[in-house]
Amino acid sequence: MPKPAIHHRLCASLSFRQRVWVLLFGVVSFLVLLVGVYFHSILSDTLNSQVSTRAVEQAREIASDPLFVEAMENKDVHSIYNQVARLTKISDADFIVVGDKNGIRLTHPDPEKIGYPMQGGDSAKALKQGIHYYSIRKGSLGFAIRGKSPVFSAQGDIIGVVSVGYLLDTISTQLMRYSIPFFAVLFVIYLSSSLGAWWFSKHVKSQMYGMEPEEIAMSLRVQNSVFEAVYEGIIAVNKQGRILSVNQHALNILGIAYHPSHLRERMVNEYITPADFFVGAKIDDEANTLKSQHKEITCNGEALIATRVGIWEEDQHVGWVISFRPRNDLSILTTQLAHIRQQTDNLRVVSHEYANKLSTISGLIQIGAYDQALNTIRQETETHQQFVDFITESFSSKIIAALLLGKYSRAKELGLTLEFDPYCQLQRPPARLSEDELAAIIGNLLDNAYEATLKNPDSNKSISVFLSDDNGKELVIEVADNGIGIPEEIADTLFEKGITSKGKPNHGIGLHLVHQYVTKAGGNILIDDAEPAGTIFSIFIPNEI
Repeated sequence: MPKPAIHHRLCASLSFRQRVWVLLFGVVSFLVLLVGVYFHSILSDTLNSQVSTRAVEQAREIASDPLFVEAMENKDVHSIYNQVARLTKISDADFIVVGDKNGIRLTHPDPEKIGYPMQGGDSAKALKQGIHYYSIRKGSLGFAIRGKSPVFSAQGDIIGVVSVGYLLDTISTQLMRYSIPFFAVLFVIYLSSSLGAWWFSKHVKSQMYGMEPEEIAMSLRVQNSVFEAVYEGIIAVNKQGRILSVNQHALNILGIAYHPSHLRERMVNEYITPADFFVGAKIDDEANTLKSQHKEITCNGEALIATRVGIWEEDQHVGWVISFRPRNDLSILTTQLAHIRQQTDNLRVVSHEYANKLSTISGLIQIGAYDQALNTIRQETETHQQFVDFITESFSSKIIAALLLGKYSRAKELGLTLEFDPYCQLQRPPARLSEDELAAIIGNLLDNAYEATLKNPDSNKSISVFLSDDNGKELVIEVADNGIGIPEEIADTLFEKGITSKGKPNHGIGLHLVHQYVTKAGGNILIDDAEPAGTIFSIFIPNEI
């Protein structure tokens, strides 16, 4: 396995604060170095340009002086020497050298070098081409910037050359003199930036609660997992109502068709209406800081039970965390439990009914009516056994069979007749439903049929049931009542939670539960009018995986 790079191993050995400081220190060092090199380069170029221009200008002024030109024409070396000596005193140049038309020195700061050829080899353009220029060459005094200018006679002939020079050592001294204050300021900036980087890294670490980035990343992953693991919807908002975090359950409950990441940093009132419980809340006293607030609210058409808890940063209130769940979830669970209890009650009804019949038979025996008691037993046994045999042969599920037996007895107790289609059969467990879910569907439909039929004073008191998986591909459930039908005002919203024709609280759950189970199994529900009155519920559920 290859070894990790050196810089990776180094970073791994440093804390986050040290890594931040090293990064900032490196950036500041690079910028200071870049600024220093750039400034030095610009200053050097500027100084060289100024010096070279000054050298050429001085050379031209000297070469164009009439007295100097006259002395050159007359080859008056003494006069030339005096003029150059005077100009040298008032000039900042390091040397002024004059040569004749052959490049032989007529003046020089070192008298012993007079009469010798000018060094550097850069006088040819002045003597032969008659142009003004500067060059950087090494002469008898060292490397220098030398301004060259030809000397013209009155007739326009080139009779000599003037060289005004600035030694590079002198220029370097001037450059250093100008640079020292700048680099001193740059060093102060560098030192201040380094201290600032150290303080900033300390501040960043304190804002991260002393945790390393890996620890923060793990904490965030744990938070996200906890958010998604919680059954309730959770939304965190700041004081302005901007969403900080939200879990998928919250979006499902509120019917918001976006990914949680889409809502972050957006205003909560863009997606939740009304949003009063999420924004604008204030804490009036210190006692409320420790209290969570519970309230029943309605958002996006959903009735919710919500809890709100403040988010605090030290002593400052910065936002809220709101958790909520549908108010009807409890009602749905209660309804499911009620169906289980109802099945138990149905069995109790059967038990109670047979207890009464046994009492009657016992009485007949006691009074000596043996033949009548025997006929009663035979009649009840044959009738009931036929029905039980039909149920047990038609429906392989014991849960469904028990439910239908109980519902049959319940119908008789209410004065109703529960009729089973002779073609009913359920030979194998449903593929996309559990037996309990199928029992809940049938039980809810029959309960609603009983109630609707009892409300119709002109009813024939008959409810019919058809349940079959005969074709193997589809489970068909059909319940027809002789009731009052479905009111028009609730026909379009019949399967929504809380929608009921009973006009009572805590109702409107049964058909919603039926619709939920059927939809989950990929089935359909059809509703038709029955003849002469009532409603037919037909359910078709695929019976293949």
